[in-house]
Amino acid sequence: MLIDALPAERLHIGHRLVAVTDRGDRVEAAFENGERITTDALIGADGIHSTVRELLFGPANPHFTGCVAYRGLIPVERVKHLNVEVNAQRWMGPGKHIVIYYIAAKRLLNFVGVIEQDSWTRESWTDRGDVKDLRAALADWDPNLRAIIETIDETFIWGLFDRAPLPQWSVGRVTLLGDAAHPMLPFMAQGAAQALEDGVSLTTCLSKIGDVAAAFARYEKLRLPRTSRIQAMSAANKTRLHLPDGPAQQERDAKMAAGITYPSIKAMAWVYNYDAAAAVETGDLGLPAEV
Repeated sequence: MLIDALPAERLHIGHRLVAVTDRGDRVEAAFENGERITTDALIGADGIHSTVRELLFGPANPHFTGCVAYRGLIPVERVKHLNVEVNAQRWMGPGKHIVIYYIAAKRLLNFVGVIEQDSWTRESWTDRGDVKDLRAALADWDPNLRAIIETIDETFIWGLFDRAPLPQWSVGRVTLLGDAAHPMLPFMAQGAAQALEDGVSLTTCLSKIGDVAAAFARYEKLRLPRTSRIQAMSAANKTRLHLPDGPAQQERDAKMAAGITYPSIKAMAWVYNYDAAAAVETGDLGLPAEV
């Protein structure tokens, strides 16, 4: 669908990048198939395993965060008898949590179950998880949640990885965008959102600043602090969402109930209200007010 949606002259598949050379007034890129191109600028939007990032800053493996995610969809007919509320439900407990919400005009119920485990060796996006493992992990949880999980007949499983924030994204006429620059845990639901903000910021910088390297420098200055903060908060949420029963868990629950911390819309207004295009003029870094 993505390939069909783009003009043929804009998309070139089967090109695995192997080298990038910044010539000062242009960038040269070489591909495994022998093709070479010369361009004004190069943007690496090539994900957590970014080749562009590695070519710029050297090899470094992403960090396994000790969590795996079971994901899948439940046809709504299977859960109608359970009267699942039409809102996002987050169930939290020691070492794990699960999020459930409707999608596709209430035709499907989406679920994401995150469970801590020690290691992960697989790399596939299509690994099937064992529903029995998910059920067993939540066997002593609320009966209402267990009833929903009993309707699941298929799930996929991913290891969750991130990287520490980079000190810089850009070198001359080459820069990074999205997960290539700032892969983060999904515990603020901001991975794709921050990539979209990157795109808006970068487009605005390039349209307003004539020099490519200067535009990339401005883009990095604006985006790196914000995405680094959200990366760090997403990582911290792993701990907050998985607290064992006790005083820390009780304090977390009280703050959530009062709407003064994540996921309160009011508490997270600095994330949702940010204008990435306007920030190019104002210099707004889009960070929370320090209290």
